[in-house]
Amino acid sequence: MKRMGSTIGLIVLLSGCGVYSDVKLSMVRDALRQECMGNFTNTCVSKTIDYNILLLEEAKSAWLAQEDEWVESLGKDAGKLWTGLVEQRTDQLVDKLESVRPGMFSRWFLGDAQPFSGKGMMEFSGQDLKEMHGALMAEFIAKGKQQGLSLTEKGVEKYAPAADTKGVESDATQADAALEAAISDVIAMEISKDGGAEYTDNRQVIYMDLNEDGQPDAVVLFTVEGQGGGNGSYQSLAGFYRSGAGWVYQGHSVVSGAATDIKASTGPRVAVSTLTSGPDDPRCCPSVESVEIYTWNGRGFELKQS
Repeated sequence: MKRMGSTIGLIVLLSGCGVYSDVKLSMVRDALRQECMGNFTNTCVSKTIDYNILLLEEAKSAWLAQEDEWVESLGKDAGKLWTGLVEQRTDQLVDKLESVRPGMFSRWFLGDAQPFSGKGMMEFSGQDLKEMHGALMAEFIAKGKQQGLSLTEKGVEKYAPAADTKGVESDATQADAALEAAISDVIAMEISKDGGAEYTDNRQVIYMDLNEDGQPDAVVLFTVEGQGGGNGSYQSLAGFYRSGAGWVYQGHSVVSGAATDIKASTGPRVAVSTLTSGPDDPRCCPSVESVEIYTWNGRGFELKQS
């Protein structure tokens, strides 16, 4: 078997996208906001803690479901390591939340008063869960390397790096699992805002140096459709920097027209091939082809005005 080495950084694929759109959690969140929006009281602090714990438990269940993936790809020890980390870290966070909950006396008799501590409690957000993902991933990778975990035969088949290719561009099928996880997290957070789903057939990934550090970063074109139950869609370009710990999302921007292809241009620029509607085109079927240049600014992509 191949030594795990840095390869483990390519196969950490966390689930949890469903956490952000779960109907039950949405109902609990909406009820909490209706009652407690702008209310900094003992009762509302306690109810916010309840919501955060519920959200964390849902995320924990989703993360634990990845154990079979690690066992298949890295062996039984990897599954035990992953499960132990998820259990330990989420339990620690629950304990921390409980430690700042207003006491029973405050909740029963001073429910409408502000906490004696003067401290409130914010709802966990999609970004918070993303950071928890990242912390678990980093710890799992570090401890897995220390333990010398090795890819199983199935792991080698699924995750062994492909041979190097010329140039810095790559097809989306060559994106490693760590990048796929980062992309999925970003799209999940985007969808959590207004609903919808990704049209995965339109996703494209290219590699190019965005921050001029000599390392190939990633640019992703993704499409979200069906927001609010409608038939519309929009497309975005997202930038990810490559780092020693994996892939770090930097920002994204909506592109105009119907993008059909992306290519690296000169410098931190991306050439986006688009279709726009001509004077005789029906609304469904744009046919006018053009190429637009988007420039990376460190937080998103700006369209170059001609």
